[in-house]
Amino acid sequence: MERRLQEAGVICQPEVSLQYQTLAKRSVLRGVESGGATKEIGRYVTFCDEGGEPIPWLQPIDSVAVNGRHAVVIAPALVSVEVFRVRNTYEVLIVRHNVVQPAEGRRARIEPRVLFRGRQGYLPLDLTGDEKSMAGQIVPEFFSKAGEHIGIPAEFGKVLRAAVRGATCAGCTHQHYLTAPKVNNNNKAGTSDGPIPISAGEHAVAV
Repeated sequence: MERRLQEAGVICQPEVSLQYQTLAKRSVLRGVESGGATKEIGRYVTFCDEGGEPIPWLQPIDSVAVNGRHAVVIAPALVSVEVFRVRNTYEVLIVRHNVVQPAEGRRARIEPRVLFRGRQGYLPLDLTGDEKSMAGQIVPEFFSKAGEHIGIPAEFGKVLRAAVRGATCAGCTHQHYLTAPKVNNNNKAGTSDGPIPISAGEHAVAV
């Protein structure tokens, strides 16, 4: 899979990393909304809160390349939503990531929990071509080996639709679910002090 994605020029970073905020003296999670697609293949990951709602990015990432990194998010807890597509067949992975704060003298760690895993889902529409207007409105169907329908957790329907859109967005240059942070009138972007990462992490859980 990775080799095919590299050959197609699709760069997706689904990993969540643990970072330490020195001023706030706490550990937080860092994710990168990233990915894109060609007509034949796509992979995309985005992030939301534990209820499936959008969270603000720390900063967007502009690049001359396409199908790569789009925005960075920092938060005490994250849900990652990853979609891998080969033509009309989809794999979906939704994982909740929490920071486990250690006892004194030990390092924090990430505790992941799989909330949904969908294998070999099917979506008959060509969302990269004539039917791309439907991208962001539908998701694949998943079935058990016995042919029984597997339901996707309702609270993650909106974010999954966005991730499917990302995995069918040929030449993707923008994020599909993370949102711009609210402007604080006391510290607007572009002031001499610049953006404050700790505030961005705090906004992520407030939205």
